[in-house]
Amino acid sequence: MIPARLAALATHRLTRGQLPVLAGLLLPLFWMLVTQGPAVLLRLALIGAITLGWQILFARLRGQGFGLEGIAAATIVALLAPDTAPAWQLALGTSFGVVIGLLVFGGHGRNILHPATVTLAFLMFSFTSEAYRITPELPIWTLAPAALLLLASGQANWRLLLGALIGLIGLGWLQTVPEALEMAGTGLFWLVLLFLLADPVASAATNASRLLHGLLFGLLTVLFLQTGTAISTLVFATLMAAIFAPLLDAMAIAVNARRRERRHGR
Repeated sequence: MIPARLAALATHRLTRGQLPVLAGLLLPLFWMLVTQGPAVLLRLALIGAITLGWQILFARLRGQGFGLEGIAAATIVALLAPDTAPAWQLALGTSFGVVIGLLVFGGHGRNILHPATVTLAFLMFSFTSEAYRITPELPIWTLAPAALLLLASGQANWRLLLGALIGLIGLGWLQTVPEALEMAGTGLFWLVLLFLLADPVASAATNASRLLHGLLFGLLTVLFLQTGTAISTLVFATLMAAIFAPLLDAMAIAVNARRRERRHGR
């Protein structure tokens, strides 16, 4: 009876596709709970409640359902937001990120930006005097289960991850930016890479464009890192790369169509 109920829960429309994401966030959340105390849970409760409230409101207005992608986004923001962040700023930033980054497009699957990316970028850009640009300490081993879960489930594509590493390490080596090489070994980098950049909705959709998307992210990260902190660099590099993802898809599709025309002599 219990296995049947678990199977039904895993295939329910509210949890389908988000279980690997939520499971991958458990270890980083536990680490932050150990190192920061209950403050991270309070942030998660606030951000999660606001996210859920907006999702319910839009679901009722449009007569459609919603999933747990908002809770996953809320968890990511709670992990990366500082302890000193005022509650009203978190509420405002979360509202902006969820509404503008997710719900105005019609919900999950139709958005081009990850709501957590939009939320963090909004907070960093709007409240420069606060500690949103301070890099949180997160060991890389806490992201190992997430990497396995997301790659195995298809929530993260290996081509995008490979492109990001090539762009980051390659340009970092060419421009002699040791911070770029060090970043590849941090938990923060892999958290952003796996959950924000590689999100299947907010990333490129073809194999070729996924590689280019990751490469663009890596290059932007090295360039931004020379003038900003690690977390602000990663967030804004993710945001800019996601904006160009549809263009990369269009380019890849156009090149593929041209090749087919030549192959068939048209």
